[in-house]
Amino acid sequence: MRNDSKIAPSHLNRNAYIYIRQSTEHQVRENIESQQRQYELIDIAKQYNWNQDSIIVIDDDLGRSGSSTTGRTGFAKLVADVALKKAGIIFGLEVSRLARNNKDWYQLLDLCSLTATLIADSDGVYDPSSFNDRLLLGLKGTMSEAELHMLKSRMLQGLYHKAQKGELKFKLPVGYQFDPEDKIIKALDEQVTHIIDLTFKKFFEIGTVNGVLKYLLEENLLFPRQASFEKRLRWIRPYYKAIRDTLGNPLYTGTYVFGRTKVVKDLDEHGNQKSRQKKQAMEDWDVIIHDHHPPYISWDQYLKIQKMIEKNSPPPKSQASQAVREGSALLQGLASCGNCGRTMHVNYHHQRKKAYPYYVCNVASRNFGVPYCQSVGGRKIDQAVSDSFLEAVSPASLNIHLQALQKIQQQQDMALEQLQLQLERAEYEASRTFRQFDAVEPENRLVARTLERQWNNSLRHAEELKIRIAKRKNEFKDRLSKIEEQEIYRLAHNIPDIWNAPTTSDRDRKMLLRAAIQEAQLTKQDRDVTVKIRWIGGAVTNKIVHLPKVRSKRHTSLDLVELVRQLAQKFNDDQIARILIRQGRKTATGLSFSAHKIANLRRNYGIPRYKKPKGEQPKTYTAQQAAQILQVSTPTIHNWLNAGFIKGEQMTEGAPWEILLTDDDIKRLTAQDAPEGWLPLQLAAKELGVSKQTVLNWVKSKKLQYIYVTKGKKKGLRINTLSTTYRKQLSIFK
Repeated sequence: MRNDSKIAPSHLNRNAYIYIRQSTEHQVRENIESQQRQYELIDIAKQYNWNQDSIIVIDDDLGRSGSSTTGRTGFAKLVADVALKKAGIIFGLEVSRLARNNKDWYQLLDLCSLTATLIADSDGVYDPSSFNDRLLLGLKGTMSEAELHMLKSRMLQGLYHKAQKGELKFKLPVGYQFDPEDKIIKALDEQVTHIIDLTFKKFFEIGTVNGVLKYLLEENLLFPRQASFEKRLRWIRPYYKAIRDTLGNPLYTGTYVFGRTKVVKDLDEHGNQKSRQKKQAMEDWDVIIHDHHPPYISWDQYLKIQKMIEKNSPPPKSQASQAVREGSALLQGLASCGNCGRTMHVNYHHQRKKAYPYYVCNVASRNFGVPYCQSVGGRKIDQAVSDSFLEAVSPASLNIHLQALQKIQQQQDMALEQLQLQLERAEYEASRTFRQFDAVEPENRLVARTLERQWNNSLRHAEELKIRIAKRKNEFKDRLSKIEEQEIYRLAHNIPDIWNAPTTSDRDRKMLLRAAIQEAQLTKQDRDVTVKIRWIGGAVTNKIVHLPKVRSKRHTSLDLVELVRQLAQKFNDDQIARILIRQGRKTATGLSFSAHKIANLRRNYGIPRYKKPKGEQPKTYTAQQAAQILQVSTPTIHNWLNAGFIKGEQMTEGAPWEILLTDDDIKRLTAQDAPEGWLPLQLAAKELGVSKQTVLNWVKSKKLQYIYVTKGKKKGLRINTLSTTYRKQLSIFK
């Protein structure tokens, strides 16, 4: 048995708390010895005369860092029980197990001091209400915080040093793996590398992430993903984020990068500290090492992809489609889909220089390529919500609500009065029990101990009642006074005039609406829309809105609108019309497109006219122009594009090709004669002992030299097999 003068009977009458924590999941799995030592504190508590029933073990925070109390449910439970005077002592192997920052540590010490709770570690027992013990505990807390700071600094310096050399290992994106020497190589699974290559290729052909997504879905192709906790790849249905992450990852360029994100600390709505990852601008990345590992695309191609994706993002405020926050839609940010529960977005249909809102649920469509959930015209919906709001704030409606509120307040007053009576009785019982305890002879320990326990229970009951009463009284602070009620009635008469005043902006109406409405759920069925208004406070109002019939000839498919929006970034109205005609597209009335019809469509949907970019742009050629330069037919140009001999982009099917030809390309593809020993494709494959397709793949990846002879008996593709390393490698295996 152990004895300590600081441990009094009042402490033994309370519970002993054993707080157990490991900082990381790895420590939980590997550092078993530390856990055992912490659980042995149960025996120490018994040696200090605590019964088994009075010993409470809190191990909810295994795998949680002690740098902050955020997310540590076990620590929160411990603090709550200390505040309720349930804890007589807290056992911890070390002070650092409780907290590693002074804010949380001193908060716990203050609480323990007020509630007469002891703290014990491997060095002994401490009383936080004692100056000397508190001084010692404060020093231990400061040293623990300093230790944590030093550990973090050393760890970060080590990580940064390894990253600067490109040696820091991290989770690789799909398509890469580590070899036995920890070098990054392309995945050995050809299916994986093929789908990654196809994703980049199709993006350059189509020009949008959604376009790539739709292509993969139409072809019933699966996409590889790997969760952090899984070792094997999962082949799943493609979705928007997976493709967007692939296109936006610089590692696919063969570049090693570190510091793309940084941890930012902030406060949540409850005032607790939280951490989040914030993306850094490219110029702020800590480490960029080019040519670090095999690439899928070049660095220039990666930069081009990011610019194209940025262009496809919502246009700036000056353009009509950005009228989201400033527009007339009253339910901006409040409308939710009654089918799937997601937040509905606001788009605007422009007609005769006016913008009309409609609410659309397109999150699932955007992310997973499925049809839109629902789209609802906004004018009649907004009018119905506006009428409901003005009805709710009318004097008659407010009178009913205030009368109900008064009844609730009366019930609260009666409940408070009952609690006050209970408190008086509890205080009397505590006083009576104390007098009985004080009158008992000290030698009669059994009776004295029983009376002391009863006295403590009475005090605890009285304290709990005081807390409940204080909470009730705090609720009374939010009650309306008579003057406030009169002011509400006065405002109720003025709100309709304010709402309908020409000087009241759309933003002002939205602010008024958000003061009363929490959510508006929309469910469309045929031409009827059920509007479920959830008011702040919990009340619900249901309304049925009948939508007018809309002539189909006025509807243009959303896919076509988005296609025109993309094309307008590079082509004028006449060119767009020609592209749509080549694709076999028709207007909503079944007519062929013209420049005039494209201009009307742009105006209706707020799509800006194409403007030639300022500054010098890279010289590109159409397929016909490239054929003239290279002295071949246009079909040959298309074959070379598919084979990868020349580089080019086609925004969508039917759009003009933008072909980039360098001087080296022209020289290589317009040769007059082939050097001695350069062979045709079939002979080169035979010479190397591989298939023709393999030779073509080596040619595209520039692992084999090639030229195209335009005249004479040697006309056609000629390949250099004499100096290739592949021939040497193949001879080894033979």
